[in-house]
Amino acid sequence: MHKYPFINIMSIMSSDKIIQQLHENEKRVLKSFKSKKVLSADELSKITKLSKEAAEKAAEWGKQKNLISIKENVSEFLELTIEGHEYSKTGLPEKRLISVVSKGMDEIETLKNKIPQFSIGLVWINKNGWAEVKDGKILITKEGMESLSRKLDEEELLAKVSKNTKMSRDFKRDIVDKLIRRGLIRIRTEVNREYALTASGKKIESQIKLGKEIGQITVDVLKKGDWKKYGLRAYNISTPAAKIHPSKKHFMTQVIEYIRNVWTEMGFKEMSGPLLEVSFWNFDALYQPQDHPARDLADTFYMKIPSEGQLPEDEITQAVKATHENGWTCNSLGWQYSWNPNFAKKSVMRTHTTTLSVRTLAQLRKDVDKGALPAKYFSVGRVFRNEVLDWKHLAEFYQTDGIVVGEDVNFRHFLAYLKRYFAKLGFEKARFRPAYFPYTEMSTEIEVFHPEQKSWIELGGAGMFRPEVVKPLLGKDIPVLAWGPGLERLVMINYDIKNIRELYWNDLKQLREAKIWLG
Repeated sequence: MHKYPFINIMSIMSSDKIIQQLHENEKRVLKSFKSKKVLSADELSKITKLSKEAAEKAAEWGKQKNLISIKENVSEFLELTIEGHEYSKTGLPEKRLISVVSKGMDEIETLKNKIPQFSIGLVWINKNGWAEVKDGKILITKEGMESLSRKLDEEELLAKVSKNTKMSRDFKRDIVDKLIRRGLIRIRTEVNREYALTASGKKIESQIKLGKEIGQITVDVLKKGDWKKYGLRAYNISTPAAKIHPSKKHFMTQVIEYIRNVWTEMGFKEMSGPLLEVSFWNFDALYQPQDHPARDLADTFYMKIPSEGQLPEDEITQAVKATHENGWTCNSLGWQYSWNPNFAKKSVMRTHTTTLSVRTLAQLRKDVDKGALPAKYFSVGRVFRNEVLDWKHLAEFYQTDGIVVGEDVNFRHFLAYLKRYFAKLGFEKARFRPAYFPYTEMSTEIEVFHPEQKSWIELGGAGMFRPEVVKPLLGKDIPVLAWGPGLERLVMINYDIKNIRELYWNDLKQLREAKIWLG
């Protein structure tokens, strides 16, 4: 974009240069003001012999050059909908219904077949207090009898609008709003524009001479030499151009794809798995006791259909059971309770993508002694929590998980992988604070420093899986690095979004203006 406002550039240009850059239609519009100081769009079209749209567009160009001023007069009018037209002729359903009831026909089953729009009429006579329903009959009230002898405000408004479609919105506001809600009338907006020359426009207009000119070089123009005969119209490269909104992916999709590329470039393989899980993989395999608060209904979506799923092969199930009850062979006391396989079968929407990590460990079990290690895996996927929706919480969000499995991996490797990952996302500074999680030891909270916000941002937990997680699944106690930071906070900060719900609104203006994610 040019450094200076366009209008200032035009003010220092000579009249000749401005005229050279005017389109033929602009010249015709400027010359139209000889007879009148102010013209409507229809008058411009008639005088210039241009279509109304072409005349208005040329006037807009003139406005950008400070040659034409445009005044808009906005008017609101009421008009009937199709249903409103019908009621203006036949009457409101409630008036028709109450009229029939007053004559002795009060059986609901009979009235259903007798009165068109019976259900609508019944709703409104109840709302208006005109009748009561008892034992399959409609009993008219005193207010209902009185309504028969007077015309409602709604009826008067429908009658007026039906006779004058351009009636201004000057009736009782509450009645207007009521009929709008009922879908009987709607508001129509009309915009009338008035065009006039500015001081600069008047000065330019007197110097304009209409005539043919060449605005585009074509093969025929070059062959015939018309450009010599008529001259070429100058182009103003500072003229504001229409915004172009190229096709692009949703910014959340861009971020997810970028994250996939980051992990893939570091040699990781992607994990995938179901959104609907059994509690075994979501909780039990991660050494979370069955009475842990995180498994409560307040945090987890338990499914009614299907209510249960299948446990894995018996060898893994029994190892997890023993680990929970007494520590099995993990040099641990376990949780010292009786593990319930039926509770482990309960179906849940996965609360974290760490379910994919433990599933992957179980799949590696058969290949541990066949050179499958070391191994590196990652995942990016949706997870579900029974959260109260507010500006920073959703019931569904994204998480990225990663594991590194190998005899020689250690906590230093863990820090290096995560620092590299966040550096790729644009956060050069990352720090790790001691934390507690049931399934990792050592455990840490991940924070990154945002250079623009000048603050540290907490992103999630990480650590090394405990033997109670690894050994029952993998068959051996081998070091496993694990992490699971979220995505939404990073995206919100980078796109200056204050409410997490805006990430998924699919607002067209937001999507058009959102920058391309470059990491």
